[in-house]
Amino acid sequence: MKKNIAFSIAGLAAIPLGVYFAFTSNSESQTDAITSKEDASSLEMTAPVKYIATNEERMAAQKDIGEISDELTLIMRMVEMSLQKVNIEGDKFTPDSTGRIQMTKGNIYYIKQQADSIDISRNTKNGAFSYESIINRWLEGNFDNITDEVEFLLSLTSRPYGKYDGGEVTEKTRVQEQQYIQRFFETKQSK
Repeated sequence: MKKNIAFSIAGLAAIPLGVYFAFTSNSESQTDAITSKEDASSLEMTAPVKYIATNEERMAAQKDIGEISDELTLIMRMVEMSLQKVNIEGDKFTPDSTGRIQMTKGNIYYIKQQADSIDISRNTKNGAFSYESIINRWLEGNFDNITDEVEFLLSLTSRPYGKYDGGEVTEKTRVQEQQYIQRFFETKQSK
């Protein structure tokens, strides 16, 4: 019995020492592990969330955009929407000659749904410049390549397909974009 008590006391004394050595000897690897976990959790938080529009957003988008029954209409609606983010030199896209669609997630989602329901013959690329990849980037809020995307879309409306030789496409500043929104959409909503 005395033997059991002695082993129990030795065991109880060994536990705190083991814990101490476990935490002090591997502090760098544990710090790295904690940092890795924090990095992983921040990546999870910034991972794109699959967006699904509400019924109200869908109805508003259908009203604002209308039916998209063919590929040329899809291209033009995407270009009209992108005018919020880019400037296109030339007379073709003057305020009076071009429709305007606000770049909202609801509108982008509606265009995505419409693109899934039409036959595609002009844009047969499956890479970075497929309609789906462009729309998905827009849904994620990624407009890093917006000028290239717009030039590509415009190239699909010219002959020969795939060659854009129109006016220069430049990205709007945040101030220019805000002014565009105020001019074309805020006045429309207040009427």
